Amino acid sequence: MFQQSSSLEHKKIIDDKTYLIGSAGKMLIVDSILIALDYSAQPILHLFDIKNNIYINGMGEKGQGPNEFLHPTSLIHSSTNSFLIYDLLDNTLKKIWLDSLMAGNVFYEKIMNFNSISNSFVFPTAYDNYIAFGLYESNMFKLIDQHNNDIGYFADFPVKSKEEKKIDHRNIALAYQGTLNISPDKKKIVYVSYYGTIIGIYDIQSSVINQKFLLVCDYPMYTVQNEGSGMSSPITKEGISAFRDVYVTDKYIYSLYSGNKISELRERAFEAKDIYVFDWEGNPVVHYHLDVPINNIAALPNDKKIYAISNLPDPTLIEFEIDL
Repeated sequence: MFQQSSSLEHKKIIDDKTYLIGSAGKMLIVDSILIALDYSAQPILHLFDIKNNIYINGMGEKGQGPNEFLHPTSLIHSSTNSFLIYDLLDNTLKKIWLDSLMAGNVFYEKIMNFNSISNSFVFPTAYDNYIAFGLYESNMFKLIDQHNNDIGYFADFPVKSKEEKKIDHRNIALAYQGTLNISPDKKKIVYVSYYGTIIGIYDIQSSVINQKFLLVCDYPMYTVQNEGSGMSSPITKEGISAFRDVYVTDKYIYSLYSGNKISELRERAFEAKDIYVFDWEGNPVVHYHLDVPINNIAALPNDKKIYAISNLPDPTLIEFEIDL
């Protein structure tokens, strides 16, 4: 698909002895500050000044107290001085001001506490409502209004056969889990699968979601194991570890891809050294091959640099220069 390809070499930009990251998660660039989630340790948030190449601070604690987090899974751009965090375990969208973090304080405002515990991701849209993705009894997306009422369910996973469609949809959703990001204008959303190789782009409107682009190269390989009230769709060892992260700018979608068989590399199957860049129409732009495996990505709004965390051997912030 990709006629243009390029190899990228990483550069360490900040002394990795000045910070300690446990398990690197989603990243977001707000102005000249890069925020990185840490899934396994405290602090929850790491702040880097990527203009002056300085580690600012780590902050935020796990817990149920004031201004604490249970399990934040996504970072969402809000303004030049704020961003949103979706906390999976308490199903809440929280707003954080950058000024407070720069001053060493963690303070957030709860924007919305959603009713359903089935939401994996929630993003605000341009239409004063919310788009959610999760483990639903039908479809893959739903729209939620400002009063926490469901507007409707839309689109669905591209299952490979009629037989698979007969499986409980929640099992299908478990197998087709992935990660998402919303366009800066909040009118389009991109989904990439963790297993199999699937990428979809969807238009968001005030009361409907329409599929705009879909690429399916292979499907998740899984089994259904439901016992009692529990549900499970474990991926088989012959399955492919596909997309690990996705980051977006006004022009482009940066999808981080592994493509390794789980049976061959085990935990190393989740390392990724390829970034496939698409435009918002789904057209292939460029394939970047990296000199080191990375866990996550972020890109400057002007599409001139990519940032990532790589185990070298400790989790380290690195950058790649690009020219798009």
